[in-house]
Amino acid sequence: MHVGIALPNYGPLAKPETIFGLAARAEDTGFDSVWVSDHLLAPTNVTSVYPYDRRPDPTPSDVGVLEEMYEPLTTLAVLAGRTRRIRLGVSAYVLPYRNPVVTAKQVATLDALSGGRLLLAIGVGWLREEFEALGVPFEQRGARTDEYLAVCRALWNEGEATFEGRFHRLPPVRTGPKPVQQPRFPVWVAGNSPAAIRRAALHGEGWHAIDLEPDEIGAGRRRLHAVAHEARCDPSALTVSLRATVHLGGDPTRPLAGDQTKIRDDLQRFEAAGVAYLVVNMPRTRDPEQAERHLGTVATTLGL
Repeated sequence: MHVGIALPNYGPLAKPETIFGLAARAEDTGFDSVWVSDHLLAPTNVTSVYPYDRRPDPTPSDVGVLEEMYEPLTTLAVLAGRTRRIRLGVSAYVLPYRNPVVTAKQVATLDALSGGRLLLAIGVGWLREEFEALGVPFEQRGARTDEYLAVCRALWNEGEATFEGRFHRLPPVRTGPKPVQQPRFPVWVAGNSPAAIRRAALHGEGWHAIDLEPDEIGAGRRRLHAVAHEARCDPSALTVSLRATVHLGGDPTRPLAGDQTKIRDDLQRFEAAGVAYLVVNMPRTRDPEQAERHLGTVATTLGL
């Protein structure tokens, strides 16, 4: 199982020196990848509920933490120049927020300049108020995502690209550079819903789950394979990945008191459920030294 680490490109730890330092440490200790998240705005008066909130009675999200958020592809472009071999991921890039031609150009450019190190997990988005602020309809965002991905594929793969759809029209054009990762740039589809899993099987190279338990991963993986079989696709070609928090054990008032046995148990359970790629969340802390210790504990447990 490949293991990456989520970097704090938003919130109290979102400082250049912290992001750069953690990325360098992740590369030096042997992590496969570093990941950043995606939002463009922090709306006020939010009534939307975060879809991955595991509480029994979730309430509207406090998105104030998103006010200071570094744009993901720009952040990864800087990290590409500061690292040598570690892969660079977005979990998850909200595809319907942006013009698909701009997305295709930025993704291809970053993949080419980084030597094929980009990993892209795409999502349809969940924050209605952010869609409204961007002037993008919240409804049919799934269909818009499918169409925008098709536009990107055409620009990445074809010498002369063209597309005619409900949400975007592309007259015959040529563009480069192409992504280094060929013949098909890998896109994972993020989300836990049946629609996300179906989209992953039909349009992606993998499924990127968020904060699921191993038994839930197993059920999602079976659904993924069933859809792939129906579409006469090879399910073994689909990567199952997960972004999650590993248990650190110890006193709950000291959540960074690392328990390597618990971390190792989590990793083994995820791998047994079929996870081929795990992205470990950073703990919620305002102390960059604590974040670095968390990274070190996970690395030590993995034997990196």
